[in-house]
Amino acid sequence: MLEEEKQHLQEGADGKVHVSFNGIFTPPEEAAVYAEQHAEDKNNPLYFVVFPEADSAISELLVAGYQKFLENNFWGLTNSTQTAKALMYGYGLTGLELYGHSRGTMTAGNGSYNLAKHGIHGIAKETTINFFGPAFNTQDMADTLYILSDGKQDYVNLENHKYDFVGVKIGKNPYTFEKIPPGSGPWKERFQIFKGYPSVHACYGNASPICRQAYGSPNRTPIYSIYSGRKK
Repeated sequence: MLEEEKQHLQEGADGKVHVSFNGIFTPPEEAAVYAEQHAEDKNNPLYFVVFPEADSAISELLVAGYQKFLENNFWGLTNSTQTAKALMYGYGLTGLELYGHSRGTMTAGNGSYNLAKHGIHGIAKETTINFFGPAFNTQDMADTLYILSDGKQDYVNLENHKYDFVGVKIGKNPYTFEKIPPGSGPWKERFQIFKGYPSVHACYGNASPICRQAYGSPNRTPIYSIYSGRKK
């Protein structure tokens, strides 16, 4: 997509531009599937920012580690994080809904935090953010969104399974649902994330019937900013 085209993204029936950020080990075709799965209305135009896969599993993990611990102005922002910033600038005041899954939440989160750190505010008054199994802390994202929206947006939606170690251990987020299949357990479910589909890390949003049968509803829950005075 050309830069000029990025400035004229098509909005949905709700007046918002809908953009998804993919997680680790997610090729473009899978990113497209997740974008549709996580959106509340798949009939809206859906865009996704693909974070290119590294050439090996070790490299992919190193990139994720860089985003988690080192991504900033000093060490540099990834291209995807720069895109997240540009989207907030371009559509945050007119209508923007972001969906972040796994490592993709760090893309959205780091971009937003970078804006707030530089004193920028009031650019996200019409922005909604949804996190799924997030490697980024949702409370921090809600606090950042509050600043960027001058207090108009005071929460971020969260879906996170109790046994999704990405969302719970790495992102340090609360869980919103906990059902697992009969005979399963925490360690089996964590191993299943690497083994294949379905898993606690893949079954968010409008997931397949097999996901719902195994894990139930993901129970999308608002996490309120500490500045809002509202309960989480």
